[in-house]
Amino acid sequence: MQKCSQRSSLKNKSKEVFLATKQITVLEHPAYSPDLAPSDFFLFPKIKEMLKGRRFDDIDDIGSNTMAGLKAIPQNLFQNCFEGWTRRWHRCLASQGEYFEGDHGGIQQ
Repeated sequence: MQKCSQRSSLKNKSKEVFLATKQITVLEHPAYSPDLAPSDFFLFPKIKEMLKGRRFDDIDDIGSNTMAGLKAIPQNLFQNCFEGWTRRWHRCLASQGEYFEGDHGGIQQ
């Protein structure tokens, strides 16, 4: 256990040194939130709706149906998703990471 901890600490230190030498600013970010992950609030619900109630022959059939469904999502919905994502980030920052309810940010789901 000690060796893993030491290795992890060295990797983190190496990253810090690398980022500092490249003058890369590291921004703090909130803990994981499904409200801030486009895959969770946009893509996964779309996939779930497309595949719900259907039976598939095998994993390849699931994959091809999923891919076809994703390709069928209009580009403007993706644009709306990322515009809403930006609003969500701003709201999260304004609330200093505190919990807030509501406001799906106009994201079409």
